Amino acid sequence: MLPFFIIKNIENKICFLSETDSRHAIKVLRMKNNDELTVINGFGLYGLAEIIDANPKKTKIKIGRIRQEKKPVHLGLAFCPTKSNDRNGLIIEKATEIGVTDFYPLTSQNSERRKWNFEKFNKVLVSAVKQSQQFWTPKIHEIQNYYNFISSNLGIDLKFLAHCKELKKNKIKELSNPMKSQLIVVGPEGDFTLEELKLAEENNFKMISLGQNRLRTETACIVGISIMKL
Repeated sequence: MLPFFIIKNIENKICFLSETDSRHAIKVLRMKNNDELTVINGFGLYGLAEIIDANPKKTKIKIGRIRQEKKPVHLGLAFCPTKSNDRNGLIIEKATEIGVTDFYPLTSQNSERRKWNFEKFNKVLVSAVKQSQQFWTPKIHEIQNYYNFISSNLGIDLKFLAHCKELKKNKIKELSNPMKSQLIVVGPEGDFTLEELKLAEENNFKMISLGQNRLRTETACIVGISIMKL
C-alpha cells in the first residue's frame, strides 16, 4: 500500500506536504522524486500523487485524478476520559483504526478528568487515520456535560449505554446494526450513578452488557465499538 498523507486542498494539482509530513516522507520513508503516494483531505476526497521535488522541509507533489469515497455510517463513541492521558490516547487511536466516526468526551458525576487536550488527541487521531488508511477523518467533539449530551437530540438510530450495575441489560451484539447510525456511551471508572442511568433510559438509550468481566474504560470502549462494527 502507498503511504497516506493528509492535505486540505487536494483539488489543486500542485500541492506541498507539511514540514512534518515532508520530513517523514523523505527522511523516514526514504521517498524520492517520482515516487507515488496517496493524498486525502479527510472528507472523502482522495487521489494518487507523485513527488516532483523531494524536499525534507516542503515536498512538492503533483496530484492526478481525484475520487470521492462515500461517507461511512455514523459510529459514535461517547466516554468519560480517564485520569491517564496515555489511556485516553489509546482509546482515540484504536477506536479510529476500528472505524469510529465521532468521539464525544463527557464529564459525569464520577468523572476523574474534566479537561480535554483537543490538540493532543487530534494528533493521535490523524496518525491513526494514516496508519489505517481511511478516507474520512473522525471528528472529536468538544467535551461536554453528560446530562446535556444525553438529553440532546442526537438524531442517531441506535443508542447504547454500558454500565456495571446489577440491573437488567441486553447483550450489545443482539441489538447493534452496522447498517444504522449507532452510538455507545461508556462511563468513568466509578461507573454511572442510578440517576444518570435513569436519564439515559428516559432518552431512549438501551442498557447493554459487554460480557461477564468488569472492564476498564479503554477496554470497554474498544470491545463495544468492535462488536458494533461487525
